[in-house]
Amino acid sequence: MKLQISPYNTRQEEYREDPWKMLMVCFMLNQTSHKQVDQVRHEFFDRFPTPEALVATEESEIASMIKTLGFYNRRAKSWKEFSKQWMEAVEDYGTSVPISLLEKMRGVGRYALDSWKVFQLFQYDIEVDDHVLNWYVDWARQEVERLAREASPWKPMVVYYLHYKDDRHFVNNWNKRGDYVCCVMARTIGEAIEKTERIALNQQGAYHIKIMGISNGIEEWVDEEKPLTTDEEYHTKQVTALFERIKNKSI
Repeated sequence: MKLQISPYNTRQEEYREDPWKMLMVCFMLNQTSHKQVDQVRHEFFDRFPTPEALVATEESEIASMIKTLGFYNRRAKSWKEFSKQWMEAVEDYGTSVPISLLEKMRGVGRYALDSWKVFQLFQYDIEVDDHVLNWYVDWARQEVERLAREASPWKPMVVYYLHYKDDRHFVNNWNKRGDYVCCVMARTIGEAIEKTERIALNQQGAYHIKIMGISNGIEEWVDEEKPLTTDEEYHTKQVTALFERIKNKSI
């Protein structure tokens, strides 16, 4: 899902409509501060708006323009080679270059690959190293959840859970089987879990919550103030069946 511009307004977001420029700005940011890059990037892209323009220029001219970034001779040579490879790839794939090909191109490291996955492939569930990318990914996950909530209808959801004080109480609480399920109105699974955690943590002696499963409910069961109350046989049957499914998966 392509998202609106984030509060961080990253350089990758600024250039995400032009994948070549986005990757080039990733190269600029390698071992260089945002402040240094900002002093160069506008003039650089004015002079080299396309990979063709960069490839057609002498390395010495490129190096002179990016001297303040450091490693300028090495960068100029690497960027020209990458741009040639990019042009060849675009002939075959357009700008949707496969990640398997991209990672083999000159100068494409972890930061550029992570940026490509996040800003071109919209993969927000990956682990990234860079701290700014981490901020963005955290924001993006929350934004996707928010949008999903707004687009989804409300429906009753039953959430099965385990609550316990500490690890010593973890197994013993299975034997009580009295209040391990809530039924709430929610638009997404995440929202159902959030509501269940709020309800469950109000129980006496509950410090930790472990979500065990989710299913559809009926509106008559909904109570967003306390766990779902049913008869003992219902709890025994539901929790026993759930425990058996978990045990079978672990075998």
